[in-house]
Amino acid sequence: MDLPSQSFIELKDLQIAVRIGTYGPDDVVPDEHILDMTLTISSHLVMVPRDEMALVFDYDPLIRRIDTLARSPL
Repeated sequence: MDLPSQSFIELKDLQIAVRIGTYGPDDVVPDEHILDMTLTISSHLVMVPRDEMALVFDYDPLIRRIDTLARSPL
């Protein structure tokens, strides 16, 4: 199978708890931010040779890592 060199993973409306910016004592601080992101990734990491559940790309670890990064202090 001849694969394209790049594939794309799109995340839309991902709610993340992150504190972005500087807020004063009376400012409204958002509880979450909405993330829209497109990742370019090597095709061999996401394209599968057969339609089997064991081979499907699992977004959960990616979303957990984004959430961990968003919550970590600078």
